[in-house]
Amino acid sequence: MSTTPYWQETLAPVVPGPPLDGDVTCDVCIVGGGGTGLWTAHALKEAEPSMDVRILEAGTVGLGASVHGGGFVTLAGAKVLRRLLWYYGTTKAAGVYKAVAKSMLEIGRFCRKNGIDAEYERTGILQVVTDTKQLARLQLQVDRARKLGMDGSMTVYDAEEARERIGSPTVLGGMTAFGAVVNPHKLVQGLAGVVRAQGAVIHEQTPALDVRKIDGKFQVSTPHGVVTAREVVLATNAWQHTFSEMTDRVMPVWNHLLVSEPLTGEQLARVPWPGREPVSNMRSFFFTTRLTQDNRVIWTGGRWHYRPGRDMAPENARNPEAYRELRTAFDAFFPAWHDVRMSHANGACIGWSHSFIPQFGRTSSGLLYGHGYTGAGLAASHAGGRILRDLILHRASEYTELAYVTVNQPKFMPGKFGDRGADFFVWRQRTGDRIPLLLPHRAALSSRSFFNRHRRGPAERAGS
Repeated sequence: MSTTPYWQETLAPVVPGPPLDGDVTCDVCIVGGGGTGLWTAHALKEAEPSMDVRILEAGTVGLGASVHGGGFVTLAGAKVLRRLLWYYGTTKAAGVYKAVAKSMLEIGRFCRKNGIDAEYERTGILQVVTDTKQLARLQLQVDRARKLGMDGSMTVYDAEEARERIGSPTVLGGMTAFGAVVNPHKLVQGLAGVVRAQGAVIHEQTPALDVRKIDGKFQVSTPHGVVTAREVVLATNAWQHTFSEMTDRVMPVWNHLLVSEPLTGEQLARVPWPGREPVSNMRSFFFTTRLTQDNRVIWTGGRWHYRPGRDMAPENARNPEAYRELRTAFDAFFPAWHDVRMSHANGACIGWSHSFIPQFGRTSSGLLYGHGYTGAGLAASHAGGRILRDLILHRASEYTELAYVTVNQPKFMPGKFGDRGADFFVWRQRTGDRIPLLLPHRAALSSRSFFNRHRRGPAERAGS
């Protein structure tokens, strides 16, 4: 199997742009040429076209986590929604969801406006349950969505209805929510082209080695020169911990995916999937799957893999154990596709914030940062670009009031204590998925009654 990210093969090979050539001075220096950095540059140049914006990228734009995922443009997962509601209340939680939902739409508009064929489709996303514990989680997800006034955007399905939408014998029910899919490589390359056309300069093959504040300005050292800037944005997500002020804010964890060979017409016919929308289950370490335009199946998710000392060495992407677990889960969900061959297997680090909530703000020295998408960054990084724009321009806005910016941002323990904490979390989540349901929930105890109730309209439910 190929270890090259599948998406990179959907465009002609990208030729890296030139590195920085000597010392320069600019208004804003953005470290990181992924979604966060590029959307920030785009938003800044829209707001202030004359602003001198430079992006430093260690490799080539978008070749970090931005193009290693499945291309799911979704809202944050149930775990994030739960934490937002628990700790910050309905107003803050609703604000985040509305902002990210707006970004999901704006990404599609951006592609149409700029003629970018990023294969963007507003498909929605089908979340399915495959055991009684997930039925309970489905009930909680519906209840939480109602608190936020989002239940009108969801449709709940019982087992029969859900299996008509995705032909897996393991499915016990599900719900559709707002979502889209995209080819992330085409999106990020198109976005980089727009940013360049706006006048921002992207220095590829230019890793940032050190950031210091001297005489009120920041100096970013690279192998090819020093960038002096009034504002510096750290937008490296899983790599944030490599900067001293970010060390304990983000933990890098490995996630992996499989991509199949193109399915034949006969193979496609075995599994009903009429809407071709992405599908995820509701485990703690959930799996997500989708079809590509050339009828490949992408299967991703499952257990995170943490490496001691926050090891992000590229060879960690080659993880036979992770790929065996993915294939086993694929075969259980899609037994009719037992003969489907996988053509690609790769992994990448995602940035995990302690709260599972993306974080934006300023450090004590004045550095700006945005990170911690925990695997759901395609839409959130777009909203993050607007947050960072407004923080740079020192203007209050709906974006700077989001929970991403204003809520408490807990940190990880340093050194070996952080290693042990990460290992314990992974163990706890895996164990939690294996333990059967212990507390009663209506959806698990009487699933037929639950699904019948939630198939009725909002007015009827309110009166029941």
